[in-house]
Amino acid sequence: MTMDGLLGKKLGHSFSPAVHKAFGNPKYRLFETDDLEFFLKNEPFRAINVTLPYKEKVIPFLASLDDTARKTGSVNLILRKETGLIGYNTDYFGLSSLLERNHLSLTGKKILILGNGGAAKTIAALAEDRGCAVWTKMVRNPKENGEIRFSETDKVADYDILLNATPAGMFPDNEGMPPLRPEPFTRLEAVVDLIYNPLATRFLQAFHEGGIRTINGLFMLVAQARKSHELSLGSHLADALVETVAMNLEKRALNLVLVGLPLSGKTLYASRLADLYHKTPADTDAMIEKESRMPIHEIFRANGEPFFRHLEIQAIEAIYRLGNQVISTGGGMIENPDIMAKLKQNGVVIFLDKDPKEIMKLKIENRPLIQTPEDVQRLDEKRRPLYQKYADIRIDADRSIEENLEEIEARLHEYLHH
Repeated sequence: MTMDGLLGKKLGHSFSPAVHKAFGNPKYRLFETDDLEFFLKNEPFRAINVTLPYKEKVIPFLASLDDTARKTGSVNLILRKETGLIGYNTDYFGLSSLLERNHLSLTGKKILILGNGGAAKTIAALAEDRGCAVWTKMVRNPKENGEIRFSETDKVADYDILLNATPAGMFPDNEGMPPLRPEPFTRLEAVVDLIYNPLATRFLQAFHEGGIRTINGLFMLVAQARKSHELSLGSHLADALVETVAMNLEKRALNLVLVGLPLSGKTLYASRLADLYHKTPADTDAMIEKESRMPIHEIFRANGEPFFRHLEIQAIEAIYRLGNQVISTGGGMIENPDIMAKLKQNGVVIFLDKDPKEIMKLKIENRPLIQTPEDVQRLDEKRRPLYQKYADIRIDADRSIEENLEEIEARLHEYLHH
């Protein structure tokens, strides 16, 4: 038996085909449907994964459930057997693997679960099996005993681990997030978001900025896919392969976002890094010039800086949801926190730190904010704290590009293994 694909309603966000291709199944595909009953009764699949909103809705159509699916009330794998359609829950295994990989124990902990769908039920079952002290579901509209509203943070302020099982913030609705902030929590040690696209949701960013450890759901995706693969094919996948697939998937999804002063070399580095990592180069200034059919300095002269900043926002809106890019940013983008939050959803920010005194020695033409060498120093003083705030990697741009490409590769390796 082979895995046929993934069943859901809207699947543009899914990385599953790439995962299963890496596991040796290039025919794995996406099945989108609004008519679940018709699909299950008429599609001759042999084995299929299931995602929201159907993890609970498929159960009435199944002949039986495995123990984990029965316990959680959630199915994300269906196998066709002689006795009919059999439902399994491999999310349980995926979540368990994610927590173990990140050395995050639920034993004795107070667990807050956002949401009340199939994924939330899986979290609750695992939390109980791992001996948590207590678990609580937080939802917009409570329907079951024990569920609380998002406004009732006073009841869970001393909880230890928070897991988001809602789709809020998932591609393509990247700006969504559960209505919860880190400030009320007094002892939170980690936040886990089961979303993996984008890699860092607005929700995770908010808690990361609050100094709390954050974990996305990418490895859970790969681990549950492994279990689905093994159940359907009856073959074992090595731990090393699973780890490699997860790492390569994140590396491919990641954008490299270059920031730095004008003339610090962002365009050159973007081109070289794109070739090195087989990513798509994106230069926001070039995008704006192409769209406006005017060079940057002419846009400034004719329409002023506020108009140009608006064009920068439009340029970022066009690309930030996408992955596998090297993005050379306009110098002023670092001053817009909303732009930077968007870029960091799928991006590692690389600060090309070039000595402003060296830039001052260069021939400066058609730079609207740099009319004199002293303007370079002024910009550096204004923006350096922001470069330092947002940068995940800092590179000394006064060294050779070959040295720095080697350093970027080493630092990216560290970043992906953090």
